Amino acid sequence: MLPAAVVDAFTDVPFAGNPAGLVLLGSATAAKPAWMQAVARELGVSETAFLVARESGEYGLRWFTPAVEMELCGHATLAAAHWLWERGETDAEQIRFATRGGTLTARRADRGYITLDFPVVPVVDRAEPPGWEGAFPGADLRWVGRTGGSGELERNALFVTDAATLRALRPDFARVAALPCGGAIVTAESDAPGYDVLTRYFAPACGVDEDPVTGSAHCTVGWHWAPTLGPRLVARQASQRGGDLLVELRGGRVLLTGAAVTVATLDLLV
Repeated sequence: MLPAAVVDAFTDVPFAGNPAGLVLLGSATAAKPAWMQAVARELGVSETAFLVARESGEYGLRWFTPAVEMELCGHATLAAAHWLWERGETDAEQIRFATRGGTLTARRADRGYITLDFPVVPVVDRAEPPGWEGAFPGADLRWVGRTGGSGELERNALFVTDAATLRALRPDFARVAALPCGGAIVTAESDAPGYDVLTRYFAPACGVDEDPVTGSAHCTVGWHWAPTLGPRLVARQASQRGGDLLVELRGGRVLLTGAAVTVATLDLLV
């Protein structure tokens, strides 16, 4: 049996934020990618993280949506750190994760919150793909560009709009999936007290029509808004579940701070 859990990330109350599946593996060779993909599909949340303790003290970490393996994921990394500390797997104040997206860290913050240290992910390609407007029928969006990545599914398109339009978006998911990117970030300056920016994120090409809260997307959202709103932003992802995170740019890094709540623990039998 392998210990597993579901943790809601970027929220301090259950059944909000973004649920992440978590599986603690016995060794790096114990699970094949096809098996991990099958587990992620079975759990059915937007991403499932697989963790392997290493002799160095860090953890190997891989993330799978129900459809594909990802290169960078914020909410499941936050959930993983929360769960490891909750289980007593480590008493270190900082956890290092070895991932496809590089070495990432999580450290304890005030009031039980957790701060992730992630790379800035800027827009690098501003060429507009033809017909992108059809992916968001009737919405007044401004194309900003696409981020980089090791493959098309690792790239995100960035759009800017106003808060009312963002909340009312009804994407054509088939057309969003056909865009030359893995996901579409839509962001707006907030009209809600206490928040600087709002975001929604759509990734049907990766098996997630709308992600409830996307930490990695804010590595781009923070990059976009910092020149006008400052390097420290309080962000709200305005999905149906919703979630909150503090985004702070420091040089070429982004600090993402949020809370997490364990809602289920289980044992995998296969």
